[in-house]
Amino acid sequence: MSMRWGLLLATLLGLSAPAAAHLTPNSEVQLDIGDGSVSTDIIVPQGEYAYATGNPVDGGAQSQALARRYLHEHITVRSPDGRPWQVRVGKVEFVQIAGPPDLHALATFTAPADAPARRFTIEWRVLVNELPSHFALFVAHRPDGSRDILGAVRHGRVELTVDRAQSGASAFGSAIGLGARHILTGYDHLMFLLALLLPAPLLAANGRWRGRRTAKATFGQLAKIVTAFTIGHSLTLIGATLGGWTLPTAPVEIAIAVSVLVSAIHALRPLFPGREPVVAGAFGLVHGLAFATLVREADAGMASSALSLFGFNLGIELVQLVIVCAALPSLLILSRTETYRYLRTGAAGFCALAAATWIGARTGALPDAAALAVEAVIRQLGWVALALSLIVVVGWLVGRRRSPSPLAVS
Repeated sequence: MSMRWGLLLATLLGLSAPAAAHLTPNSEVQLDIGDGSVSTDIIVPQGEYAYATGNPVDGGAQSQALARRYLHEHITVRSPDGRPWQVRVGKVEFVQIAGPPDLHALATFTAPADAPARRFTIEWRVLVNELPSHFALFVAHRPDGSRDILGAVRHGRVELTVDRAQSGASAFGSAIGLGARHILTGYDHLMFLLALLLPAPLLAANGRWRGRRTAKATFGQLAKIVTAFTIGHSLTLIGATLGGWTLPTAPVEIAIAVSVLVSAIHALRPLFPGREPVVAGAFGLVHGLAFATLVREADAGMASSALSLFGFNLGIELVQLVIVCAALPSLLILSRTETYRYLRTGAAGFCALAAATWIGARTGALPDAAALAVEAVIRQLGWVALALSLIVVVGWLVGRRRSPSPLAVS
């Protein structure tokens, strides 16, 4: 076992050398609200922009003009009474700010006469229509130099209402929503959790998954795994945001993909049977650094606001809890059937494929389009998995009326 983990560590260190993509490849929009107008600083990941639009990103005059036109056509601002604001996109450049290159633009939103400048609605359709997993984070500058989270937009919810009279409760709610959206669109985090859940109802023997846990034991195992992962990522999330802990982006991002790969292999053949909570906690430390990246890049008051940081973490935990609760019934039912072996193998194999693709993209061995294509498949498979879970549970409930429950509870 020690040699196996030594090889894994060596592989991880070897892969972490090249530069990697953002941990959070989403757009960031910073608003500086003045008297009658709003100065806007826009950062859009260049890879996502090129993939979604097909426009050139060579930095030449034509690529800048196309980017300026695209932004202008996909941003709308209006007053509470519906009157449109003037949107002017000024400077546009393709630069490397942090991680991979970005599309960076400066824009000005100008309110109509007599319209309140601190209350308006933004309709943001930049990338979110073309890339359903993409979201744009909005933050606003305070007079003291700090920043507040205003919210985020994504596919299906492209409007954001800005009111600088926002209460503390609203800011806390925004932080919860940001955490929830981050985990929902963080497919590598979800795949890691899925890969750990797959073998939870099973017992290992002679290097294979052979036996089955009781329902009570499965629930206990899942509780340990999720709790350990929560403790792990919470520790580094708090330490990175409040304590200033930092690591280079590349090793963290690749380590997350490796965690998915290791967990997927474990779901196929037991690597660390009985020690899943320990592994979940250890990899949770790495995932926490990824969560902290969004907070740190936004610099949206979380580092100085324990309440906002708690809200962000709470949003992550709520989504995890919902996922586990939704998956538990079908896991228990299917694990009692021969079909589960094939479903587990297929799901674990896909997790391994996704992880390998992310590793390739994040080390530069594969284009970003490969990772985006995998994530597009994950979005569709998510709906398929949900429908399958509902069918399994409904079928079990119908069958339960005719025969005793197959689930042991002792």
